[in-house]
Amino acid sequence: MSRLPVLSGSSVFLTRITREDALELGRYFSNLEFTTYLGGYGFTNGPEDQQAWAEGILKNDSSRVYFGVCESGSDRLVGGVELRNINARTGTATLGVAVYDPQDWGRGFGSEAVRLMVAYGMFHLNLFNIDLYVFAFNERAVRSYLGAGFRTIGRRTGSQVLGGERFDEIWMEITRPELNPADLGRLRAQIRLLGPVQD
Repeated sequence: MSRLPVLSGSSVFLTRITREDALELGRYFSNLEFTTYLGGYGFTNGPEDQQAWAEGILKNDSSRVYFGVCESGSDRLVGGVELRNINARTGTATLGVAVYDPQDWGRGFGSEAVRLMVAYGMFHLNLFNIDLYVFAFNERAVRSYLGAGFRTIGRRTGSQVLGGERFDEIWMEITRPELNPADLGRLRAQIRLLGPVQD
């Protein structure tokens, strides 16, 4: 079955996911390497936990939007990206992204998904500020966020412990004026009635 893109990039596209997709993604929460990068040190999900997680991400509402991340060309589901804690009054939200299979890490899928989701949030949801949290030991993710236009606004020193070593938690943000015009232009091009970006 061919998936319908919500937003398309060059290496990935974002799409709504099915219940079967959610359950398939949920199984990666039994992978210790994956859950460690999410902060679930030594934690793995069993079938009931995976079912509860799947039910949660299928229920988009005014405070949360979740999309699957698919590889362009193959339609293969490789991860997910979300905006949560969406506040329409203040125009703020928090971003989360995950590429689930470690074999897909380092291929740029997460970076492009972040850029697509930020443009979506600022264009369609009228967000002004999107923040995120990342652990300092996840250097690949930090580089990816910086490349997508996020900047560091704070650190919680030594707040994470792994293998007896302490690591900082890094707080990052991007605001509407900092959004890459090319990312916004790509999105506008998909909404053809709006015409080109005005200078």
